[in-house]
Amino acid sequence: MVFDIPQMIATGLIVLLILWIVDHTAAFEGASKGRKTLYKFVGMFILLFILGLIWPYGTGA
Repeated sequence: MVFDIPQMIATGLIVLLILWIVDHTAAFEGASKGRKTLYKFVGMFILLFILGLIWPYGTGA
């Protein structure tokens, strides 16, 4: 089993970035809790999908 630490760090940073953007920017201020959750899910899905395409798991740094 291969642990790809740089990719794990990049994934964690993407997740934290999406959570911070949705929770702390004025663009999402008026959104309901359910709508914010939807924005977080879609944002994470798209960005992590792109990360997986350009940097497949287990390929190293």
